[in-house]
Amino acid sequence: MANSLVTVWLEIHLKLSTTTKIFCRCKNDQSLDNNEPNTNICPVCTGQPWALPQLSEEVVEKGMLIWKALNCKWNNPSRFDRKSYFYPDLPMGYQITQLYTPINVNWEVPFFMDNYEKERKVRILDAHLECDTAKALHQWETMYLDFNRAWTPLIEIVTWPDFCSSDEAVEFAKEIQRIAKWNDLSDADMEKWQMRVDVNVSIRKNESDPLWTRVELKNINSFSAIKRAIDAEVLRQEQAQAAWEEILQQTRRWDDLKGQSFVMRSKEDALDYRYFPEPDLPELYLSDELIEKVKARSLTIPFDHIRKMKNEYGFNKEYINTLIWDYTTLVFFNKLLEKGFEAKLIAKWIAWQISAYMTAHFVPITELPVDEEQLIEFFEIAKEWKIIDNQMKIVMEEMLATWASASDIIKEKWFDAPAISADDLRGVCKSVIAENPAIVDQYKWGKTSTIGFFVWQVMKKTQWKANPKEITGILTQELWN
Repeated sequence: MANSLVTVWLEIHLKLSTTTKIFCRCKNDQSLDNNEPNTNICPVCTGQPWALPQLSEEVVEKGMLIWKALNCKWNNPSRFDRKSYFYPDLPMGYQITQLYTPINVNWEVPFFMDNYEKERKVRILDAHLECDTAKALHQWETMYLDFNRAWTPLIEIVTWPDFCSSDEAVEFAKEIQRIAKWNDLSDADMEKWQMRVDVNVSIRKNESDPLWTRVELKNINSFSAIKRAIDAEVLRQEQAQAAWEEILQQTRRWDDLKGQSFVMRSKEDALDYRYFPEPDLPELYLSDELIEKVKARSLTIPFDHIRKMKNEYGFNKEYINTLIWDYTTLVFFNKLLEKGFEAKLIAKWIAWQISAYMTAHFVPITELPVDEEQLIEFFEIAKEWKIIDNQMKIVMEEMLATWASASDIIKEKWFDAPAISADDLRGVCKSVIAENPAIVDQYKWGKTSTIGFFVWQVMKKTQWKANPKEITGILTQELWN
């Protein structure tokens, strides 16, 4: 079945960055792989008899901040429910979650598509609090359980079926990750499973048709895998429909290495989980003090910053991607704006060598080999146009390589010497031509790309003081004399 309409909705699980776990006082350590197994545990999070849960106020506060960042409504009171199922990594035989009355409900999240050219909104069904399971480790035929992760706090964001493509789902997930990371609500590191996504996929022929059977793909932990999983599931369902095969409601596991999914189980509904109100926790009432505290907290909304970069500053996708790649980069950009630097000047230099260095060395802007004062000095020089861009590129390269200041590098390389005159520049061009007769012949025989070689040689001889366009004009004249 070709050209089918795709419908996707997401369940995004974020591990909240709190001091303690959600229902006990054990440490909520995000670096689970670096800890000794079963050290941050207690009778509560290991499911011991008569050990009762006690809800963390910090977890509730972070859940409310998710609400504030996304403009949602909240239920007051809300409540917790038991979701009963048995896996070895869930010793109680149930998970404490929120089904019937979650803390956050019904809002819309805006995000950008098509290289920030198009705005989209997706509706949210709810964002509820729940506890995570223990971690199962398999070695040969033995399974080991590490309870350090058990009862760590999760917030699950469930969307309505509003996505029409895998690209939309990916861009929305990126926006959620930025909101969580920029406001210290979650580290949201997908490689460390601090953010994982379940995708639900359904297809149909026409928009007026009801949604067909949906299939859920579980626990995807990269943006590229989200796209591949959705596209593969759409193709699988299309092929099944074309062959008149029934599409069953299933939960499937996505194997990104093999590029295909495998059946885990038939899809359960609420009756299978035997939901009922959690008897060991009372209803959750939000106090006036907590509400006012959350309202007073200032949050950074990525969508607003991106829209400002696009509409007010006229930034292209390269500049925007650079500035939102890491939150500390955005903070530095805004700090320079407050000091009076022009937005495009800042973005240009960050997007050039600074970004290349951060990418190559896997460091944020706060861990460059030069400190903030040295960078500000560089931008002051660039702002005053004391020397040309080609020289400033060399200055930045030297700064990152030697840790020296911009002013010292400029003096060392004589970049602050008087600019070269037009007559002197023509003389340099003539000398470069005279020194390279073989390349002159190549140029005259039609290999015009060699002009770049001559321009480069002239730039070096003039200590990068000359304008490349002006050099090209002179060389074009002199090469035919």
